[in-house]
Amino acid sequence: MMIDRARVAAALPGYELGDQIGAGAFGLVLAGWHRNLHRDVAIKVLSARGHDRAAAGSAIEARLLARFDHPHIIRVHDYVAADDLHLIVTEMMAGGTLTSHQADITQQGACAIGLAVACALSYAHSQGVLHRDIKPDNMLFDTAGLLKVADFGIAKLLDGAAATVNTVIGTPLFMAPEQVAGARLGPATDLYALAVVLYLLLTGTAPFDPAPTLDRATPAPDGVPAPVMRIVLSALNRKPAARPPSAHTFAVDLARAAAHTHRAPRQDPPQGGRTTPTSQPGPPLGGPGVAPRKK
Repeated sequence: MMIDRARVAAALPGYELGDQIGAGAFGLVLAGWHRNLHRDVAIKVLSARGHDRAAAGSAIEARLLARFDHPHIIRVHDYVAADDLHLIVTEMMAGGTLTSHQADITQQGACAIGLAVACALSYAHSQGVLHRDIKPDNMLFDTAGLLKVADFGIAKLLDGAAATVNTVIGTPLFMAPEQVAGARLGPATDLYALAVVLYLLLTGTAPFDPAPTLDRATPAPDGVPAPVMRIVLSALNRKPAARPPSAHTFAVDLARAAAHTHRAPRQDPPQGGRTTPTSQPGPPLGGPGVAPRKK
């Protein structure tokens, strides 16, 4: 995607524009600097020309994130729409995506990541929002190693216990069977995607190939502690009703299994969906820091 940097600069007069640091299907991300606050930021740039749905999604994403307050969900600082140009200014996550660190994540670190994201999803679901695109590219680290969930661009508001979708959208590898089928979605849909991420981190391979069908089971791999893998596989059940009843339940179960496996002090996430720091060395199972292992 080509953008007119002069137009972006004119729409954001309080910011200096830096290099491109990311790109996606409908836009790109620039580094930025707030002149008055002396703060590094990331600027998500979307040219809505020919992408009306994406433009609407950018506005929804900005409004959702503006009202969210959770340590594992990226914070939005500003949103500007100028003709067909849509700009979301967020905190800078200079540690990169989980994808860029995936090969260096230990099993303990994978559990910490799963707990952090489950707590973020518990909060989002409590606000009536489904993410619908949980994947390593949408999990970012800051410079201190804090993991945050980003990119709510295709998020869906829940209507009661589930959401109705008009189109099938998402990243195929991480889409639950009901998402692939265009059926009604619920919190279990996001849990399924998180379980795929954890399976990848713990085993180095996808739980299935190609995308899952409604009647395909997920194999239990060797080399992963059984208590942890039981929790992951429970969220990969092809039937939404057979998965954990909530992201909070999944987080509690994962924390218990990981604490038992690694013999670390257990910290059950509170009902609010926030994590509580622990004192054990390495990536804490219940704390906010989930930095990857350094090379």
